[in-house]
Amino acid sequence: MNDLSNYKHKLKIKVRFADLDAMRHVNNAAYLTYIEEARIDYFNTLFHRNKERLDFEAVVARIEIDYLRPVVLGDDIEVFTRISEIGHKNVNVEHIIVIKKDSGLIKAATSVTKLVYYDYVSRRTMQIPEEAKKIISEFEGITI
Repeated sequence: MNDLSNYKHKLKIKVRFADLDAMRHVNNAAYLTYIEEARIDYFNTLFHRNKERLDFEAVVARIEIDYLRPVVLGDDIEVFTRISEIGHKNVNVEHIIVIKKDSGLIKAATSVTKLVYYDYVSRRTMQIPEEAKKIISEFEGITI
């Protein structure tokens, strides 16, 4: 994953007691929720959507997470989000989860989510609309 200067979107998240497991660190499943919240906020921001809007023309096809350092109760975390690749029907969304400490930012996890654009009416994958590609490519500085 690239350094944080390549990420234009950031979401702050407070670790909740409910996120912890028996080992007293954030359970691996909670990371999925963190990146989901960041992904929704990213798209709502990028496409100027209402913050309560949850519908989106894509489905998750794959998620990879590398856990690098435990996150514990009381940690302030930030999730950096970017789209690193735009295909005909899919995008790759990258996340870096960091712990914010006085000494700086400590990388806790990285992930890649492959989203496939999907038509819920016909129940088929679909091409990414050109307008969406344009908005993403301009925001991220990606050539398509």
